Amino acid sequence: MIFILPVITLLLFVINVFYRGNSVQSCLLFVLTLLPLMDLKVTPEALGGFKTFDVISFYCLIFLLKEFITIDLSGRNNFYFLLFFTMVVIFLLGGLASEFPEKTYLKLVKFLPIFIFARFFLTEIYKDEDFLPKAIQALKVSYLTALSFLLVQWIVGLKFTFYPGLHPNTIDPIYHIVRYPGVFYDSQASGQYLAMGSFLFLYIEDGASRKTYIFNYTVFALSILAINLAGSRSAFGGFAIGVMISFFLAARKYRIYGAVALVAAYLIFTGVAIHTGVFDRTENLSEDFLFRQSIWKKAFEISQKHPYLGIGSGNYQSYVTRHAQDQYLEIEDGQLVYFDQPENGYLKIMVELGFIGFFIFMLYLLVPLAKGFIQYIKGFVDNRIAFFMASLISWIVAFNTVYSIYDYRLLIMVTSMIVLIVSYPAKAYYYEVAENQQV
Repeated sequence: MIFILPVITLLLFVINVFYRGNSVQSCLLFVLTLLPLMDLKVTPEALGGFKTFDVISFYCLIFLLKEFITIDLSGRNNFYFLLFFTMVVIFLLGGLASEFPEKTYLKLVKFLPIFIFARFFLTEIYKDEDFLPKAIQALKVSYLTALSFLLVQWIVGLKFTFYPGLHPNTIDPIYHIVRYPGVFYDSQASGQYLAMGSFLFLYIEDGASRKTYIFNYTVFALSILAINLAGSRSAFGGFAIGVMISFFLAARKYRIYGAVALVAAYLIFTGVAIHTGVFDRTENLSEDFLFRQSIWKKAFEISQKHPYLGIGSGNYQSYVTRHAQDQYLEIEDGQLVYFDQPENGYLKIMVELGFIGFFIFMLYLLVPLAKGFIQYIKGFVDNRIAFFMASLISWIVAFNTVYSIYDYRLLIMVTSMIVLIVSYPAKAYYYEVAENQQV
């Protein structure tokens, strides 16, 4: 499957272009609808380990170049382009200062696809606001695919997977717990994706039927069961904070419907009576924290030695193998594996890109949230923007315990939430007010 699926995915993309046209919208909707298939390897690691998403993104850059380089005179995208350009400079300078420059420059090449995707996505929504609900619907379809895959995996077992071998954290030999990864290789990444995507089903178009409301809130309720099946405490914690933010910011009717969905989720959760890891692993919480804390401390010490440009993107494992050989994990049969991340996404970025790169990364996350919150407070946008903000915040919380955006599916989901917040359309009356002011 791991060899056949990438070929099938790219063939489907060719068919999509042939029948739906070689347009930005058709390509974006293909990526968003088939998101579970975007992280499949097309080339082996020796040849760069490029994924299906890389191939599609570079295709779009080449054959839709005119749309890509169109200048936005309003300047709405200029700030984010400046951040991207600055990050590229950090990559280049970091590679020059790194002991392992080849990995850094490969990471730079693989950094380009997500920028290509984000720029196309952002400009397309600005160009056509009707594309926003289409994109949300596509993300919902991909989430339902991933959710269904996970539930089938729970029933038939871990042999139902894309990968010949799964991450070691899938099975806990001490507590005899199975943490189902679904379409992912790692159950923690699966939990984060499930937490983020669940908030999409709180977003419902105006004038939707009662059946639509029931269906969306049923999926939201099932997502809580799915997060528990993934067994990710950080994802569940991020989800809980996102729910609180949604209830605080959303309109009254959404709070009522959301409360009903949570009650339904609780009944499903307790009725199934599963034991998969989120709560069963609380006994070793303090021990786990101390273990992580020791890794975090060492990572921060490394960042202090390379404060400005870091050790180069993608070089964490190579660096600790040479300079911090106590940073390893003993797996079965006495095999030692050096850490490729410090069990903290923010620290990994700080170590590899330095404080400057870390600051730029945080701006990518915090500026859209600040913009969305200010627009919400001023009443320029409706309350449903809260669901996208809650989705992004749920990941921001979970990212504190694991570096997860190595997986394109999570990176695309995070980027999509940022784009949806930044480009969220203003209320109709705000357009009228702006026009009257101009007159």
